[in-house]
Amino acid sequence: MNQTQDLYKVDLMRTLWENTYRGTVFNYEGRYTATVRLILGIPMDRDSVPENAPVVHPYVTVLVEDTVLTPSEVLDFEAVLSKVVIQRTASQYFQPDRCIFFYPSPADAVPDKEEPSRPR
Repeated sequence: MNQTQDLYKVDLMRTLWENTYRGTVFNYEGRYTATVRLILGIPMDRDSVPENAPVVHPYVTVLVEDTVLTPSEVLDFEAVLSKVVIQRTASQYFQPDRCIFFYPSPADAVPDKEEPSRPR
């Protein structure tokens, strides 16, 4: 088994938003690991910005919407999944150099005892 990219498999599908994808992440055993949303950060063409504008690089925002990971597994997950996501989203026109991960707030995962449960 490859030490990095074979640890996770990502099934991607397009969404109704431009440059946004939804994915399901499975571990090397085929077990569910996470649901993610990928948003491609595509810089504007240099012709469309002022000459003195800073140079920016493409990236991928990874919104982790749901996961079974424990906090101790997050860093390894991000290190491996970044490589998978960059490889899967790269094209002739889009070459991301990094992924930026976001997770739900822990407060969203713990229901308020005073408030009745609300559907998500």
